[in-house]
Amino acid sequence: MNWWFDTSSKNCIRKNLQPHFVKFLPLCRAAIYLILGMLNLSYLLTNLNSNNMKTRLLYVMLGIMVMSQQFFYGQSLVNPRANEAARKLKALLDSVYQTGKIISGQMDDSYLTYIKNTTGKEPALMGYDFNGICPGQGGNYDADKAIRWVKYRGGIAQFNWHWISPDGNGDFYTNNFNLANALNNPNSQSYKNILRDIDLVAAECKRMQDSGIAIIWRPLHEAEGRWFWWGMSGGEACKKLYRLMYDRMVNYHGLNNLIWAWTSYGTTKENWYPGDDVVDLIVYDYPDYSANGSWSQFQSLFGNKGKLFGIGEDGKLINPDILSSQPWLYFMTWAYMVKDPSMKDGKNPKDWLLQVYNDPRVITLEDLNVGPKAKAGYSETIFDDDENGIERVTLDASFSSADNDSIVEYIWYENTTELGRGKIFQCDLPVGNHRIRLSIKTQSGKESSGWVIKNIKRRSIALNKPCKVSSTESGYGNVAKNAIDGDLSTRWSSAYSDPQWFQIDLGQKYNIELVVIYWENASAKNYILQESNDGIVWTNVLTKQNMPTGARTDSLKNLQGGARYLRIYGEKRTTQWGYSIYEIEVFGSENENAEPIEEVTDVTVNEESKILLYPTVVNKNSYLTICLPNRCVPAELFIYCNQGRLVKKMIADRDKWSVLVDDSFASGIYHIMLKSKRIKENHFYFMVN
Repeated sequence: MNWWFDTSSKNCIRKNLQPHFVKFLPLCRAAIYLILGMLNLSYLLTNLNSNNMKTRLLYVMLGIMVMSQQFFYGQSLVNPRANEAARKLKALLDSVYQTGKIISGQMDDSYLTYIKNTTGKEPALMGYDFNGICPGQGGNYDADKAIRWVKYRGGIAQFNWHWISPDGNGDFYTNNFNLANALNNPNSQSYKNILRDIDLVAAECKRMQDSGIAIIWRPLHEAEGRWFWWGMSGGEACKKLYRLMYDRMVNYHGLNNLIWAWTSYGTTKENWYPGDDVVDLIVYDYPDYSANGSWSQFQSLFGNKGKLFGIGEDGKLINPDILSSQPWLYFMTWAYMVKDPSMKDGKNPKDWLLQVYNDPRVITLEDLNVGPKAKAGYSETIFDDDENGIERVTLDASFSSADNDSIVEYIWYENTTELGRGKIFQCDLPVGNHRIRLSIKTQSGKESSGWVIKNIKRRSIALNKPCKVSSTESGYGNVAKNAIDGDLSTRWSSAYSDPQWFQIDLGQKYNIELVVIYWENASAKNYILQESNDGIVWTNVLTKQNMPTGARTDSLKNLQGGARYLRIYGEKRTTQWGYSIYEIEVFGSENENAEPIEEVTDVTVNEESKILLYPTVVNKNSYLTICLPNRCVPAELFIYCNQGRLVKKMIADRDKWSVLVDDSFASGIYHIMLKSKRIKENHFYFMVN
């Protein structure tokens, strides 16, 4: 740790401040950091070789960056009596925040061996839980685990609490406990039971404090979701409980080793933020990483508070690429989600787990401790666009370090075969997925290993092409484009019903030779591969029946014909869930006889938006109404079922047209194609009950 993060000077200052000046501590701390940073910068410049101007300039920029970071994100802990361990932990978090790096975290240490065996690394942050501590539960021993993890392994610990009903009449999901009534009646047994349970947790935190460790404390997590009893009585009761807990643990029990974290759901749910004076960190559980998602919401709600933003829980490991626009402090993968027993490799394929944990931007347990650190560079996908089967790759170990030691040996391996030596090494790799290990050795004989993935592959002609789907599973962000983005860690998932389909517009006609489908556990038992030249009439190319349950990769070869549109039509699922696809890859050659695609002309977005279809869910023997702009009349209307069969053809000679949905319409999804002199074609979808 650099000396400008030393907390001893703050200790002296804090001890001599009178209690009524405590509220000015954040401002005093920022001023002290600024002065210390300037002194540190002066020291660095004085001791540098005056002829090395580039190095001098680099240190000037580094000093300015550190001072500005500490000024804005180096707030004191909300507890003015925070001990040295807590202040050192907060200084570490401050030093990481908004630097383009992220602290790796995992809930439940029973998954450590799997992570270590898969990635060669271990998480820096370990998540623990006080569940089991209440009377009649059998006890809780996570404090002992946390002490060993922090004190003897050099890691960071976070605690949450799945708190059963204080009255013992239900678990944490129960609605039997009325929090508002309990808090409004301090003489009630329910209120006393709340204090009793808090005191049990405080005793474990006191043991950790006496052992010299600090923890991130995340009580009443996910309250705004209202699925736990502490959120069922609403925001005011929950905030009152949080502040009662803070007062009881800090002021009554004298716990000064806690960094207090509040879980917020941004603007997607009610904001129950307990207050700046009792919250150090603000975390989001299962964030939405889109441009206007969770990070943006946190900025709008809490951006001016100087708090750090972390990820309290998540399933899929974050893509480090997003840190340039969303610099989260840490991630915490929730327990089994790093390796879901019901799924092959879980929510995180093994290659993705290895890639994230070995990314130079991800801080692991190794990075928190003294010793050599092998960093094999960034994983990447390289396309063999010249189709010669080989690509030259650069292997870069420049991010590796050895503290005060020096690295004298860099060796690159694939499996047990040595590829070459050197900090930066180039080699030719054939098409395929290559897991490459970097081994480094220091002058003192210490060793370390790191991994990188270089995936050499043909470029799919479906990559990032326009696509349509029958439905998207609600609430998880698994949208259609995820299945053709070239990233095997993202996926599309459908609604939980049959049938469902995924359609790709390749942009022109291709002779399709191979289609590869990477299914998640929610795969298709029966499905059809279909082709079309207009996106309306479909030809069945290949039918797959009784496919095995579970995650799998289907390679559909020796396909006949060619087309512009490709569709995977799922008839029956292997699970009760929907259809879920990590990636669809399509390979083939341009069709030499393909006619040029006639583009739609002389129509504006505003005109198209005037075309209305209602209702979108139609009961049999009722009417479907189609409203057209005047300039589109007359128009031809074609109604197709989801198998591509024409059900009705009509001429609309007025701007409002009604269609009787009679017994010729089976239940399912239908679409209408509209053709007129002003619009080449337009598609609208509806469902028949």
